Amino acid sequence: MFRQVVAALTVVLANVGFADGAPLDELVAALNLIPLHGAPAEPLALERLADGKVVALPSLRGRPVLVYFWATW
Repeated sequence: MFRQVVAALTVVLANVGFADGAPLDELVAALNLIPLHGAPAEPLALERLADGKVVALPSLRGRPVLVYFWATW
C-alpha cells in the first residue's frame, strides 16, 4: 500500500512540474545532473578480498567489469 501511495504521489508531482510549461531543458538543468553516458570512467583501484591484491580499472580495459558496492546501512 505504501509503495502505491508513493508511486501515485510521484506521478502527480511529476505532472505538476510539467504543468507550468517549463521546457524540459530547464527542468533537467535544475537537477544539476552530470552526464556520464559516453564519458570515460574515473580512475578506480580496489583491493580484492580474495588475496588483497590491488586491481586498477584501467588494467581491465576491454573486459566486462561489474563493480558492486554493498553497504549494510
